[in-house]
Amino acid sequence: MPLGATTVTLEDVSLQLGMPIDGEPVAGGSSGNLLQLCQDLLGDIPPENMFIGNRIKLSWLNSRFRELPDDATLATVGQYARAHILILIGSMLMPDTSASLVHFMFLPLLTNLEHISNFSWGSAVLACLYRALDHSTKFHQDNIGGCMLLLQCWAWERFTCISPEIQAVTEDEIVAGLAFPLSVRWCRQTRSVFHDQTTVVGFWKKFDQIQPKQVHYQSML
Repeated sequence: MPLGATTVTLEDVSLQLGMPIDGEPVAGGSSGNLLQLCQDLLGDIPPENMFIGNRIKLSWLNSRFRELPDDATLATVGQYARAHILILIGSMLMPDTSASLVHFMFLPLLTNLEHISNFSWGSAVLACLYRALDHSTKFHQDNIGGCMLLLQCWAWERFTCISPEIQAVTEDEIVAGLAFPLSVRWCRQTRSVFHDQTTVVGFWKKFDQIQPKQVHYQSML
């Protein structure tokens, strides 16, 4: 950009999404008996047509774990919790370009639900976004993966020339914890600055003409 380079950082992940950026690495594998893994951790085995390699279709997870049974045991609650975390990972936090599949490598990390918060999920989300942005520069790439929520909220936070108008957060909402993570503030939009100019060319023009006062280099806490 005319004013120099800037990028999404771990601090942005922590503030925008409220995710941990310290802790154990989000790393694993999908070797072994995947069907048995599903049975042990999800309590069910997907049909064969719900697998593509080492990835499972989000449509099956959404359908199978849509509503928790009234007579659910503690073990059943854990299975539904794991399924919904997988859906979040595959659809919002670390989606691939298909936006319809989630990799099995994440399932073993959800074995102990009480231990999940010890992982550095924020670091994994940022790494996934960087990788997706790098792949998106290839001429044959049609779609983009990664956490677009993070990228969009970061852009709105940093560049006032493209950010929508929002209602101010009240002191009562801050005390009640309704002002964090920072991404929730964008639910309070009153008007988009692109209500009459939503083309790619329009965005390019905004960035080409950006002024120093339109850039926030620190998060607005």
